[in-house]
Amino acid sequence: MALIIEEINRAHRVSGRYRMDGERVTLGRCYSNALMLEDPHVDPVHAEVVRDEDGCYVLRDLDSLNGLRLVRNFRDKTIKPAAITEHQIQCGDEIQLGKSRVRFIDTEMSVAPAVPLHSAETVFDRLATPFVAAALCLLVAGLSLWFAWLGTSSDFEWTSAVKVLTDAVIGLLVYAAAWAFIGKVVKHEAHFLAHLSIAAAAALVYAAWQWFGTLLNFNFNLSQVLPLLNILALAVLLPVMLWCAAYLALNIAPHWRVLGAILIPWSFLGFAAAVEIGDMDEFSESPQVSKELKSKDLLFRDPVPLEEFLADAPVLFDIPIEEDAKKGKKKRADKEADKDEVSGEDIQGE
Repeated sequence: MALIIEEINRAHRVSGRYRMDGERVTLGRCYSNALMLEDPHVDPVHAEVVRDEDGCYVLRDLDSLNGLRLVRNFRDKTIKPAAITEHQIQCGDEIQLGKSRVRFIDTEMSVAPAVPLHSAETVFDRLATPFVAAALCLLVAGLSLWFAWLGTSSDFEWTSAVKVLTDAVIGLLVYAAAWAFIGKVVKHEAHFLAHLSIAAAAALVYAAWQWFGTLLNFNFNLSQVLPLLNILALAVLLPVMLWCAAYLALNIAPHWRVLGAILIPWSFLGFAAAVEIGDMDEFSESPQVSKELKSKDLLFRDPVPLEEFLADAPVLFDIPIEEDAKKGKKKRADKEADKDEVSGEDIQGE
């Protein structure tokens, strides 16, 4: 049986291991130690581990400046934190030296079985290349510029084009940099290119959906329900993005990752959908009108003839045209009769 000494970083992950097979090892900052700790608060030779006659391992403080502290034992929750100078090591003990932490593990302790790689790992590896990330970002910039040009009724100046391009690219870079920073802090893995490619791919998918939405609106006049359809598309796309970001940047259980990726965006999108549904029946003095021109070849339904449209107009807009016309004629006739009576009375008076 041997003793394993693990160095634990601030993310509570193992950053180094040393196997103790001899009778004595030392821990500290100088190069003569078996386990070297890069911590200015640790003495050059801070502590030692020796094996006694019974085969037990004992940790001793070597008159260090900041001493030793038993932090916890992940196998025995009854062990409380305490300052120590000499301690018989138990498997699972976590000791603090300065600001560094080490953990002692028995080689006979069983370990968890291997975790299978997720199928998304292959996709992330292919996305995390400079060529793929740059190509996707260029496509997003090009599509953003194209949509901005199609949606502009006035002259499209070069300053507007620069603004559209910078907004699209900077948004992707900020998103990727934020998740890369979180991943670097939590998992010590940035995955910046993977986050950038995922964000760009999601932007392309949503841009394709928006174009298809304008095509549906062009054919079936879905201006009232199109915002709800956009929210529905985001309700599918955002959980996928959030799941990928959490998988790459966070150390959380798979079920919590799925639950958070669904509930967080759905809570905000549900509020937005409720607002849109509440505003659907309200009258708008300035209805939304699409400025985008489309070819008649994109009309995949038969248009209604003008005569038929005009015939159905009163029913479509709920305007009783004939009754209003009759009422108007009657009112005009009554006014003329009143005028004739008034003029007759004036003549008699004279």
